[in-house]
Amino acid sequence: MLRPVHTLLLLFGLPLLLMPADAAPTTPLPPAAALSVRVQGRHFIDAAGQPLRLRGVSYSGFESVAIQGWSPNDPSGAQAGQPGGPKWSAIRRWNANTVRLPLNEASWLGHDCIDSEGLRRKPDPGGNYRAAVIAQVAAATAAGLYVILDLHWSAPGKACPMLQTQMANRDHSLAFWTSVASQFKNQPAVLFELFNEPFLNFDFSGDPWPYMMQGRGGSFSGYPATSGSGKWRDVKQPWAIASYQAMVDAVRATGARNVVLIGSLQYCQDLSGWLEHRPADPLQQMAAVWHPYPTFGKLWGSTAYARPNYAPGVFADVRRILDAGIPVIATETGDRNLPGTIGAPLVAAITDWADTHDLSVIGFTWNVWAEPDNVLIKDVDGTPTDGYGEVFRTWLMQR
Repeated sequence: MLRPVHTLLLLFGLPLLLMPADAAPTTPLPPAAALSVRVQGRHFIDAAGQPLRLRGVSYSGFESVAIQGWSPNDPSGAQAGQPGGPKWSAIRRWNANTVRLPLNEASWLGHDCIDSEGLRRKPDPGGNYRAAVIAQVAAATAAGLYVILDLHWSAPGKACPMLQTQMANRDHSLAFWTSVASQFKNQPAVLFELFNEPFLNFDFSGDPWPYMMQGRGGSFSGYPATSGSGKWRDVKQPWAIASYQAMVDAVRATGARNVVLIGSLQYCQDLSGWLEHRPADPLQQMAAVWHPYPTFGKLWGSTAYARPNYAPGVFADVRRILDAGIPVIATETGDRNLPGTIGAPLVAAITDWADTHDLSVIGFTWNVWAEPDNVLIKDVDGTPTDGYGEVFRTWLMQR
């Protein structure tokens, strides 16, 4: 999801009844050792070989806190719960079975970087980033949750990854996935989302689909950058992409058999060329990523708002991918959560469509943030926000 700093890059009923806040999860808690996710045709399957829908929440913090220097002792920032990460029992009470953890490549790799003001930063100021992520993955799986690790923020050269750039880079992203895959390759409950939200309409020339997927037919002439004080810049400097194919190859070279999740154009909202240009995975353990958000610029409550960007064509694109025998997962979605909001028209439409087509859906975000959209909870114990939080929690609890 685009945080507020990223907006600089954009060029273009009735209340639902809720379960009690302390209600127990309606699905049994599986032992961590039994958690496993694989791809079989258009479905994810669990350790028993049964179809599995990943339904859960995304928790932000590990992509931003450490590199900003906000909390050296806790690289998650404890933004939505217990120190080190979210309150797992609260997520389980929502009947979620999956958590998504966005990561920062520089914080994981530990190399110093330069922000847009020319300041040198230590992206892992506490020297504990990897250990904290590893600990939270262990805690999540112990709580019965599958885990999606997402390369959320990256940057080429010596630049600090402090916001969303257009795509993964050859300077660091392949080393990141080699390291992450090596660390978690024996944990089949962990999935790898290779890059958060590509956008190839900024400092780019060429054909975006083959460049993003295969690394050919295009070039970048610059990238966005920022600093701790929010000094945004368009850095005019060519850099080399790490394509999805290159990242798949890097993961598989470690021996990792984990499921890999492959994004698409325009912040994972345009899937029109995904099937034709998808990377090759020798293990066929791959799924497509979709980020359905309300149509940009449309008024909440309008018919257009309740449809995702690129609708109606995106629905046909998703069906084509499914019909080709490849799963699709919405690793982000969101809606309005201002106090007093009733309903969540986009999320209600997406979750209904997902139920009909057996799609997996992850809600953004499990954080206590004072923002009008895309926030699921009011407090660390998981009290749902008005509108979006209520609707998404009810959907999770009913299944």
